[in-house]
Amino acid sequence: MSVSSVRLDSATSDEPAYIAAGMIKLLHGRLDFFRDQPPLMNSLTAAPLVMAGYRMPPIWTISGNHWGIGKLLLFVSGYDSNTMLFLARLPTIALFVALCWAVYLFVLSQTGSGNWALFAFALTGFCPTVMAHGRLATVDVPAAFFSFVSAASFIRLLERPSLAAAAGAGAAAGAAVLTKTSANILGPYFLLLLLVALWRGTVDRRRIAVLAVVAAVVAGAFIWVFIFAEGSEAYAAASFPGLPRIAVPFAEYTANIRAIHGWYTRGADNPQFLLGRFSNEGWLHYYPVAMLLKMTIPAMAILAAALVLAAARRRMTFAAVSCLLFAALFLGIAAAGELALGIRYILPIFPFLFAAAAIVLSTAPRRLVMAAVALLVWHGAENLRAWPSYISYFNQLIGSHRNADRYLIDSNLDWGQDLLRLDRWLREEGVEEVAIHYFGGGVPQFDLQARVVGGYGAGGRALPAGSWFALSRHLYRVSFSPAVS
Repeated sequence: MSVSSVRLDSATSDEPAYIAAGMIKLLHGRLDFFRDQPPLMNSLTAAPLVMAGYRMPPIWTISGNHWGIGKLLLFVSGYDSNTMLFLARLPTIALFVALCWAVYLFVLSQTGSGNWALFAFALTGFCPTVMAHGRLATVDVPAAFFSFVSAASFIRLLERPSLAAAAGAGAAAGAAVLTKTSANILGPYFLLLLLVALWRGTVDRRRIAVLAVVAAVVAGAFIWVFIFAEGSEAYAAASFPGLPRIAVPFAEYTANIRAIHGWYTRGADNPQFLLGRFSNEGWLHYYPVAMLLKMTIPAMAILAAALVLAAARRRMTFAAVSCLLFAALFLGIAAAGELALGIRYILPIFPFLFAAAAIVLSTAPRRLVMAAVALLVWHGAENLRAWPSYISYFNQLIGSHRNADRYLIDSNLDWGQDLLRLDRWLREEGVEEVAIHYFGGGVPQFDLQARVVGGYGAGGRALPAGSWFALSRHLYRVSFSPAVS
């Protein structure tokens, strides 16, 4: 379903820049190109392209305009953009499937039930919002995968201490941090779990402390080795003159933290939107509202049932508590920030919520189990209903889907993914010329067979009578902002 639907998606807003960054980092060792993005997932995204023989002209690496370079690579280089996009999306799809299996194995280890492990697998895999971003050449679902694997390994470390669990937690944490900077939350999260475990007094304190240090060392070593190996000598000398080569990975990691901190705290450059209001500084309730509208209703009912059952029994397993703790911590930090561009920013909490629900419900009464299974079937049906437009999925709380842009926009609804669908519609209707005001990573002049005429949109001239005009719903809603003329 992921592969068949993503072949119909044109380039979303971020994908060209991510692909270009991966090509430059992998081929030329320029880790300072698009420094907001850590190098691991960018490089994995570009790996199928490099193996297939695609190359980035060295002269393009000089520019710091990653958005422009990405579009040059896809649409001006002479390569087939659709083939490049498909190849670049394959690593994310693989990690999306791996995430489902990671949830399955974790719940299986906690409950001993293959049925409940499959339940959690299906909750994760058929979530339209997770699937939407589990098919794109972006970093949100990969960050969720590495974060979940790291957390599951650390929970196992606290329950059944072993060197393998410590190494797994550390390596996965390092990979998560090198995928998306928000994964740095794993550090304080693990410290909090460690304190809870020590307070409960159910662990060998000395052994756990030693293994926790091992996990931290492995994470640091993973980060250092990857950056040291991928960064070129020229990049190191130009970016950190006078610094010993051995210290460059630490300096690069610090530079990435500073870059992303500035991005998260300065607010968005363009107006952000929620429930009819615009803001450059976000809202505390943005992500809870996004979850309320973008999660399936049956998935929310399953989570609510699990919480009610846990409250009624006044107990939960350490693993379930740990999963909910991660979700609360991640959601709280995201809500306190000034960026409100899409539910994708909190995607890492989804597998934790679904795993916790399955673990709690594994001991539920038979009637509640039957209700949960029925809700799961509904959840899967919602996924089928959303195909192939997973990015624009909203649940029934908004009424008609025509109302969607009154609630949320940007990557919640219209991220530029429908340009190829527009091309098909124009061909079917025999439209030979169209004016377009487009938001996304595609290029209408290359993606549309119809002749594209410009000069229209915000502040543009009036349309001639009888002409065709295509407008991104994101830009339509943004046009209501007082900041847009």
